[in-house]
Amino acid sequence: MMNVRIAGAAYAVAPDDEAVDVILERERTRIETALSPLSLEARRKAIEGLGLNRVRVCGENKLYDLVLEAASQAIAEAQLTARDINLILDYSTWSNESWSNESSQGLSFAHQLSADLGAENSMILSFKVGGCAGFHVAIKTALGWMSIDESIQTVLLVAGDAAPPGNRSLLPITIHGDASSAVILRRDGEAGPLLLAVEAMTLGHLQKAITMVRTNGHADIHVDAACMEREVRPVYFLNMLLMVNKALEASSLSLKDIDHFIYSNLSRRDREGFCKMVGLPKGGLPPTLMEEYGHTFASDLVINYVNMRREGLILPAQLLLFASAGIGFTWGVTIARA
Repeated sequence: MMNVRIAGAAYAVAPDDEAVDVILERERTRIETALSPLSLEARRKAIEGLGLNRVRVCGENKLYDLVLEAASQAIAEAQLTARDINLILDYSTWSNESWSNESSQGLSFAHQLSADLGAENSMILSFKVGGCAGFHVAIKTALGWMSIDESIQTVLLVAGDAAPPGNRSLLPITIHGDASSAVILRRDGEAGPLLLAVEAMTLGHLQKAITMVRTNGHADIHVDAACMEREVRPVYFLNMLLMVNKALEASSLSLKDIDHFIYSNLSRRDREGFCKMVGLPKGGLPPTLMEEYGHTFASDLVINYVNMRREGLILPAQLLLFASAGIGFTWGVTIARA
């Protein structure tokens, strides 16, 4: 694998927040409709297993402002300038459906960033694949470009997601909070975690589990609870473990070698399931701001990584395993050495 490092990482969340209890009450009809195919026990577990108290919401703050903030911070942390960026890759999931910016002309955040950051010479890419697992797909895509084009030395990965109005409850899975994140990948750099392996997979026949639909002209996120419970859940951690083992094998490592597992913030129930899968005790994952931020789609992993680093939990040479799964249906794992 090439010598590529995570040279910088940052995130931005809106200053406004909202209580999960308020969201559950406001979207009660949506929730009852979504959970209706499930048994009473499954509905109870979905609600009681959330482990979320509040979420951040954009409100009057444009989502793009958060994207620009996170990107600027990541570039500064990497001690680069925008002119050093050779490729900007936007892997946001819901952004173009849920925010309004007339200057964007319907294009991705990457186009606007290239102009506002002063990175006009950068290559622009965007996709909406993977949802929460888009982090891994974006890294794998960036590495592919870097491997065939030596002029691409530095890549900016960005994601910004905000729930369409009335769509914060994604039960039986999670509650959606708004956030943005940015990561700088740098070839032959000397600072930041060294990427050792990246694995991702999709099962297209499960794409119906979470979809964006149009209802009376506005965007709605539709969660097929029956598909999630009967088709996705039985293979959810099996495929996650498959990706973990593939990444470990590619890195010539084993589970016991990993110092830190960095996982997404879907719910307390989901995090406990991941702990069980990798043999960690209940509550064995590092604490996160999940209770205050909610689930922020692809930004979860970056938020959790950045906060661990700020708290001094990550030491030189330690091994990090990032893991998440999302729409598509997609699973991904990335391993890096700090």
